[in-house]
Amino acid sequence: MPATPPPESPDHGRKALAAFLRSRRERADPDGTGLPAGGRRRTPGLRREEVSLLSGVSLTWYTWLEQGRDINVSPQILLALARALQLDEVERAHLFRLAGRAAPEPAERSLQVPDAVRAFLDTLMPNPAFVIDRCFDVLAWNRAQEAVLGAALLDRPRRELNSAWLLFREPGIRALMPEWEAETEWMAGLLRQQAAYELDNPRFAELIDELTATSPRFARLWEAHEVVEFRSSVRHYRLPDAGDIEVSFVRLAVQEAPWLSLICHFPEPGSESERRLRGLVTLPQ
Repeated sequence: MPATPPPESPDHGRKALAAFLRSRRERADPDGTGLPAGGRRRTPGLRREEVSLLSGVSLTWYTWLEQGRDINVSPQILLALARALQLDEVERAHLFRLAGRAAPEPAERSLQVPDAVRAFLDTLMPNPAFVIDRCFDVLAWNRAQEAVLGAALLDRPRRELNSAWLLFREPGIRALMPEWEAETEWMAGLLRQQAAYELDNPRFAELIDELTATSPRFARLWEAHEVVEFRSSVRHYRLPDAGDIEVSFVRLAVQEAPWLSLICHFPEPGSESERRLRGLVTLPQ
């Protein structure tokens, strides 16, 4: 007895998913798929039964998807359909979003900062700004950030160019931050929150292991299991050559590489902090 199909879903996402699958199936090239030659085709693209064969998804299940039926689709099924329909990376991400699933990231996250992002860092002058990945490794910064942190950013091994490592291990950073204790508590909570997403990331494990072994304060904070999310806030620096400055900071996502973030600090316009920052990077007042 044939299975009873689920009801058609009134959800616009299901209808959009169905339309997208049909459009990609009709566009797919049968050549090179390994399918036996089927003679002349009356319509371009793949047939539903061919998508079923190539993906390992049952014909009934796939047909229901193209009909916009109210069914849940696993990430494994979506990946199989993406391969069968010859979707590129952007189309695959779109497929996952239409199905209400988180889009998979590339197996290898590039540590290359896009050229446009590097150029954008320079346009933010005299506001200190830098780029981090999800392990808080610092991958790029502008001249204002270098002026604030000084030698802490220069001539370091790659594994030490990390926001958490510098905060807990670099004495020069502690001297620059009058609210260092609060900053370390916040950073430990951020790392705890991020750990849930990086369980299989060797770099993240390496960072936590090293900080736990070399920083008693980090070890205590890590064992407390406090979890926080990033929130825009205010930060204070005490700079040897410029005096005290107060800056707000925000975290901006890099859309084309979502594992990267841009952290930008900015003072209140017209404030003494803005004047001191401009003087630090020798910009006209």
